[in-house]
Amino acid sequence: MNVVYFKVDHPPHERQTTVHYYLKSVQLLRDNAVVADLGDLKITNLPAWFYTVIPTGFSKIEFSMQNRSQLRIECYAGYLRTGEYIVSTPGGEITLPFNALSGLWTLNKQGQVYIDHQEFMARNYSLIRPAKIPARGVSVF
Repeated sequence: MNVVYFKVDHPPHERQTTVHYYLKSVQLLRDNAVVADLGDLKITNLPAWFYTVIPTGFSKIEFSMQNRSQLRIECYAGYLRTGEYIVSTPGGEITLPFNALSGLWTLNKQGQVYIDHQEFMARNYSLIRPAKIPARGVSVF
């Protein structure tokens, strides 16, 4: 299984603003075949991240939707990359490292405890967003 993301963001040269918009019938595609149907998405803040699990594959992930935004937003889709992610757990939010090559989450760096996607979901964990969001090169002031 692969974890993929769909991200909605503003162009790098624009300031962050609160928006209220609906993207209709968002689908993730691989080789022009639907691999995930995210449905209608309500966007209230940018950037917005959506995650899902799909069958293993290696082709590029693309997206389609019924409507295009009147606002100036950009959408991206792809495989989850190696890095740290903020994860919601039954005990609260934590930061977990993910290794995209092995597909494993690191629970304890010292004890080297790893779990896969199935165990991640079995523990009722859910992805919120990356722990570090790259700088956009614009001032928020």
